[in-house]
Amino acid sequence: MSETGLHRMLDVNAWVDAGRSVVELVGELDMYSAVRLREVLDALPKDAQRRVALEMSRLDFLDSSGIGVLIRAMKRAKMLGGGLCLVAVQERVLKTFRITGLVRVMPAFPVLDEAFAWLDAQHVHAR
Repeated sequence: MSETGLHRMLDVNAWVDAGRSVVELVGELDMYSAVRLREVLDALPKDAQRRVALEMSRLDFLDSSGIGVLIRAMKRAKMLGGGLCLVAVQERVLKTFRITGLVRVMPAFPVLDEAFAWLDAQHVHAR
């Protein structure tokens, strides 16, 4: 992971698995890197924007700019008849979602299989 100035970069890897997007975040999601995540999420195929799992096991930091990007992606997923969830979130990052109440609309799961099950259930309910 590279460092630029005083902030760490964010690495974003995204792929589609059976119509569900998996977006892996590594590093820090802050006002500098939120633009990169928004670009990756916007570039996902439209159908894959409906069901999004954010793998966050190596996300070390999250600020309000990052939360804003996630809320935007969650609203889009819901509008398309799906949902967005969190996977393997470090406790210090998950605390932010609990304090803000966002974990109620962006549930957190320990493993990807559980996240996929929830996303599939959201997709079924949307039909």
